[in-house]
Amino acid sequence: MPFTSRSSLTAGLVVAVAFLAASGCAGKQQPAAAEPSIDPRTAVALPADAQQAVLHEMRQMLGAIGGAMDAAVKGDTAALLAAVAPAGSAAAADPAIEALLPAQWKELAERVHFGFDTLAAEVRQARGKQALKDAVLARLVKLTGSCTACHETYRVTVNHGP
Repeated sequence: MPFTSRSSLTAGLVVAVAFLAASGCAGKQQPAAAEPSIDPRTAVALPADAQQAVLHEMRQMLGAIGGAMDAAVKGDTAALLAAVAPAGSAAAADPAIEALLPAQWKELAERVHFGFDTLAAEVRQARGKQALKDAVLARLVKLTGSCTACHETYRVTVNHGP
């Protein structure tokens, strides 16, 4: 086993615990119903079914990113194209749901979907395993930047009615 100092192990544990606490994985906490949110992001209240559809679409995009990276490492163009297909423009949200979203959100989402389309086009042009990896890496940097911008700006909530 390689030498690891006790302080670096402790620092790593502190970082891991902080991450789990921040992500809500450290334990189930009950939100205070009467307290206003301290989350500075813009709340986008959607009907429950629309909220679930939006979250499903986000998970598809995240899965496409993971699938693209895995396929790029393996040099598997067919798997890469299959991985990104569910996140392209053809998979964009239902227009009825899009009508409920802020304009900037829709712009960011379109940029991400178009980014997956562009990635697929670049993958089709890539010649060789290294070119494939380079195309994926360059495109995913841009894609995840748009994802991050949206997640830093908005949060999805459920509209419980009037």
